[in-house]
Amino acid sequence: MKLTFRSHRVVLALLFVGLAVPTARADEKNAPPVDFRRLTPTVRLLKKCLPSVVAIQTFRKHETPGVFVISVGSGTVIHPAGFILTNDHVVRDAVRGIAGFSDGRSFDFRIIARFRHEDLALIKIDAKEPLPAIKLGRSDDLLLGEPVVVIGNPGGLPHTASTGIISGLNRSTNTEDAFLPWMIQTSAASSGGNSGGPLINALGEQIGVMTSKKEELENANFAIAIDRVRQMFPKMIAAEERYGITTGLQVDMLAREAKITAVAGDSPAAKAGLRLGDVIRRIDKWPTRSPLDYHIALVDRQPGQTLKVEVRRGDKSITTELELAAVKLPEPVAAEGMVPGLNFATYLGKWSQLPDFDKLKPAKTGRTDRVTLKVQEGGGDHFGVRFTGFVKIPADGLYSFYTSSDDGSRMTIAGRKIVDNDGLHATRQAAGLMRLPAGLHPITISFFEATGDETLKVFVEGGKTGKREIPADWFFVREDADARK
Repeated sequence: MKLTFRSHRVVLALLFVGLAVPTARADEKNAPPVDFRRLTPTVRLLKKCLPSVVAIQTFRKHETPGVFVISVGSGTVIHPAGFILTNDHVVRDAVRGIAGFSDGRSFDFRIIARFRHEDLALIKIDAKEPLPAIKLGRSDDLLLGEPVVVIGNPGGLPHTASTGIISGLNRSTNTEDAFLPWMIQTSAASSGGNSGGPLINALGEQIGVMTSKKEELENANFAIAIDRVRQMFPKMIAAEERYGITTGLQVDMLAREAKITAVAGDSPAAKAGLRLGDVIRRIDKWPTRSPLDYHIALVDRQPGQTLKVEVRRGDKSITTELELAAVKLPEPVAAEGMVPGLNFATYLGKWSQLPDFDKLKPAKTGRTDRVTLKVQEGGGDHFGVRFTGFVKIPADGLYSFYTSSDDGSRMTIAGRKIVDNDGLHATRQAAGLMRLPAGLHPITISFFEATGDETLKVFVEGGKTGKREIPADWFFVREDADARK
């Protein structure tokens, strides 16, 4: 079956002058009174949620000079400061984007973060006043048959609403760029332009992000489950890596509130007196309504800035100041004695997740010029491979690293786990961000194969280049290094 992304596109030659997203605006002040019997739960639900949903227009360069591709999609305000959740494919390659509200207002937006392999993105508008943000729910307890509402921009018809039920759970699919697990299937009507919009439950909570549909089926539409969004959000924002800051604390992404689950010793959070179990209630002037709000509060911050943080500790309210520290970058290693290549070691065994290769005896060791499963001669099932060496970063900067594998894989750089793509699965991609100085840094890439197809590729994006497989000339080993280490 064919999976289709619902972003509607047209191609026009145009100038960006006075262009705005059309919106459905009602003059409520002059509207006649409505018979209360018409104010059904669905009507009240839509009235509550509609102000948080935006219609998105993006403009992409066409191969013909002066011609632009116009695409439409949807998004949801998840923070009153103007942060909007949508799909990556809605905003990808946009040279300009506009978000329009149901009251007629429209704003240019900027892209804060994209997570291509999860098809998620965070954008921001500057409205100069707080915006109504939707409440985020959970997707761990969804029921087949429970009613849902979809609001979006199908075919460029902004703020179109449809109703349906949850018709399937725990769906998954592969796209050109992503493996999307934990998908919610819904019968609510959805067409081109609904991408990025909310799937809403009867409580008015967003429980999914509308993403795709099966063209061969009737009313088979899919949304990324909000629990998946919650789990992936810290990796997508990657505020500490992106802005070179550190706080030393973590929050529970699946909790209803921003509950602190870890505080590193001698960290800014520890110095501020924050403790395990504290619930963050406010950061500066913004209430912290969910764990996502904590990560959003770090966007565009700089080392040395101080955040005023209010927490609930038991039945007490405590306010403190959290001074952001600069993230500590790994030191490059000396280039003396290095030669091109990677060491590898292969292993035999049956696993459902990556084993501790240090405790296993390798079946074969050697040296290769790149990451390739050809080192396991003949391929087959039930084997593992570990590549070790150094990766040469060409310039200081922020880099995205990816592994695409079937089955599990993991990448560590400078002793830090950057990509975790572990477990039994078909080919899927996972990614992570890391800020690195130019030079050589230790790298380890681990992989295991159970049964079926075997695939392993590693990619990098950053510096002055787009996403590509890590080139062979980026890999080095010590000339006298033992291939098993």
